[in-house]
Amino acid sequence: MEIFDRSVPGQWTPGRTVVFKGASVITMDPGAGDFVGDVVVTGSTIAAAGPDAASTAPGDALVIDATGTVITPGLVDGHVHAWEGALRGVSPDSDIMAYLNLTHTVLAPLMTPDDVAVGETITAVRALEQGVTTIVDNSHNVRGLEHGQAVIGALQAAGLRAVVAVGVGMGQPDGHVRKTVLELRDFCATDPRLSVRLMELLPSQAGLRFAAENGIGLVAETIAGMGDLDEALTPELLNPQVTLDHVIGLSDAHWRAIAESGAAVALVPRSDPHYGLAAAAPVLTANRFGVQEAVSTDNEFEYGSDILGELRTLLGAQRGQAYAAARAGDADAPRPYGVRDALRAATVGGALAAGLAGQIGVLAPGAKADLTVFSLNRLRPIASHLGAVVSYAESQDVAAVVVDGVPRKWAGEVLGVDRQDLARRAEASRDRLLRQIGVDVDSLRFAGSLELPGVR
Repeated sequence: MEIFDRSVPGQWTPGRTVVFKGASVITMDPGAGDFVGDVVVTGSTIAAAGPDAASTAPGDALVIDATGTVITPGLVDGHVHAWEGALRGVSPDSDIMAYLNLTHTVLAPLMTPDDVAVGETITAVRALEQGVTTIVDNSHNVRGLEHGQAVIGALQAAGLRAVVAVGVGMGQPDGHVRKTVLELRDFCATDPRLSVRLMELLPSQAGLRFAAENGIGLVAETIAGMGDLDEALTPELLNPQVTLDHVIGLSDAHWRAIAESGAAVALVPRSDPHYGLAAAAPVLTANRFGVQEAVSTDNEFEYGSDILGELRTLLGAQRGQAYAAARAGDADAPRPYGVRDALRAATVGGALAAGLAGQIGVLAPGAKADLTVFSLNRLRPIASHLGAVVSYAESQDVAAVVVDGVPRKWAGEVLGVDRQDLARRAEASRDRLLRQIGVDVDSLRFAGSLELPGVR
């Protein structure tokens, strides 16, 4: 069968071994390397991968001719506020404080569990379209158990793998959050694709201790000048189940604590300069301290989610910083990135951000069967297939996406989604929310920003 055969998902039955044959395979596993060959999936795991791995498959395996494709580990978005999905493009020009006020203070309190669910679904479908198989969902509008269950239900229905980091937005009541985190952890305990963490807008001693004591991770936005980072960012409090986003303006001591503890960092190459948090994401600093970064999209309130665009922005930012440091006479300047380094951020680095190192982010026997399949048809002529993924491919080049051994996108279409109905439901949610604050969506058609009296 061919990779674009739309009948494949119907024949991919539970328990049946599936073979992708003849692809350019980028494993991101140093021990396996890259090769032209096969990936064998059995159940939710990768059974084999190699130049002749198809020979290990049983006779009744479903064999897919993947010639002309590149298979990578499923991509990971290390930090996204998925609940905001229905608010796409509401205020493209807002600065950071206007964004926080509009989302956290004005719109978030009006959102019902249904509003949150449709936003999550929009984000999840958009992720699958791009080849993302796992998100770290910074879900900071969980106003109670029902909102949290709506988040989890939407992600389960979409079929994504996700870390749901539970919290609330700036200035919102948070007395329920820790109880709700534990309830939601138990609620989804039997789903191997989902895990739950605590989310804090700023990392705190109390939050880190609570997470450690209860065996859950923690995610926090981490920006110098916001919160007491000296108190929170210590090797004793940090651990590999902690993910720190943005990491802007951190001291050398903070970076050493991150490196020593194994905590993860998720950089946001487009968001940081867009919001004026920094001229560029601090990727060179991460390099200097030996910290493998994840890459992330942040939100769609102001610009479109695009994990491949984030990779290119990261690549350009790192190369610019590395060359500038070398020209300034820095003998220890990190080397400029290549395309493999950028892809590593969305695979190996993303796995670290999700607390799933070795389980996702690599194509290796025993790893989770999370795959992204890129078609080269539209990209030809192309010499470097690795370069094709990082520097040339777009969402339309993602031919197939497999999550936990289940096809979720095939022949270029996300499966099981009525895109038009979903868009209508999202627009109805958005329009109702905007009407509640006295805004007609038509007034935003040619506007760069949504401005409300007293909201800056």
